[in-house]
Amino acid sequence: MSEPAAPPVPRNHATKAAWAAPLDRFDRAWTRLEAKLCAFVLVAELLTLVFWISMKALSSSGSAGPGQVYRRLLAAVVLGLLTHRLTRAKERSEYATTAAVVFGLVLGGALGDTGSAYFANLFSWMQNASILVFFGGVSELAKRLTLWLALLGASVATGQGKHITVDVVLRFLSPRARVPVAVLGWMTAAIVSAFGAWGFFDNLAVEEFHVPTTLSATAKIDHVLEDTGRNLSLAGKQLSLDVRSLPRVLGGTPYAKLMTAAEWNAWVRDGNWSRFAAEDVKALELPEDGTTEFRTPAVTAIPGATEQIRMLLVPLLNLVFPFGLVVIALRFLLRSLLAITGWVDVDPDAAHGDADLEHAHDDSSVVEPEATS
Repeated sequence: MSEPAAPPVPRNHATKAAWAAPLDRFDRAWTRLEAKLCAFVLVAELLTLVFWISMKALSSSGSAGPGQVYRRLLAAVVLGLLTHRLTRAKERSEYATTAAVVFGLVLGGALGDTGSAYFANLFSWMQNASILVFFGGVSELAKRLTLWLALLGASVATGQGKHITVDVVLRFLSPRARVPVAVLGWMTAAIVSAFGAWGFFDNLAVEEFHVPTTLSATAKIDHVLEDTGRNLSLAGKQLSLDVRSLPRVLGGTPYAKLMTAAEWNAWVRDGNWSRFAAEDVKALELPEDGTTEFRTPAVTAIPGATEQIRMLLVPLLNLVFPFGLVVIALRFLLRSLLAITGWVDVDPDAAHGDADLEHAHDDSSVVEPEATS
């Protein structure tokens, strides 16, 4: 008869500085948060691309080309799933589902251009007269989500010690000697990341925010913050137009005929334009003498400025790169501190493990002794 197994024996924590325990918990929480953000951004990017492809296909002609292919596939998938759900408890459900899929392929082709005008109007509104204009369209937004995903993945890898590294030197050192060498490498990486972040920020400030190169670093940051606040204010105004436009566009109203000149002028006068000069805002109004019958419900100009509205928020999205490098630099610094205080085991083989994000460090691991007979 075997004896009951002894309780798990935790690893020795004697070499770990007690004051650094909150830092270890913070590092774990940070890793969990970034892992969840990675999943969220990945799903958001996939949905964005699927939505963009779907809208573009549905707004194109259904008699040939991608429009017809998409309609056939969509009808087959919808009818197949619906039939499977209704008949799955019955015999020969697979035959009914297969027949529904085949019928969907035929029906999708027979629909032709049905709905293409409706979706073309909706797609054109999104691409030309909605907040998406500020991002350069759906495709440009998807590109920035890809960049964000890459930086989040890099930060998670840094926090777990799974970043790309040359560990041949560490393998010839004793466990005690590995710590200062690893910390030196991580601190160097943090410094390089920090300088890289400023380099990218400076380039974005000059090239995309049009900041004079002669300004000091503080002045450049202030200039970028001021422009960002102005652009976000305009984006908020576009969102207010989108809220009143979307229901009518979904109802089938042509987006170019949503606002009369009088309605546009009323919207301009009622808005809060405190960031802009009154005469520049006044210039946005239209004559109400009947020469302009309708106005596209979109912010198409910056009062008193010459920049284009299209892709106005793209420079702000591009700031995710220097921000991501700053975060990675902080991850390297935190990991260095945890290694010095004994909360991270500097092991060259750790990068090849598949440890859970919940257990990024070795301190939570336990050793369970085998039960004796």
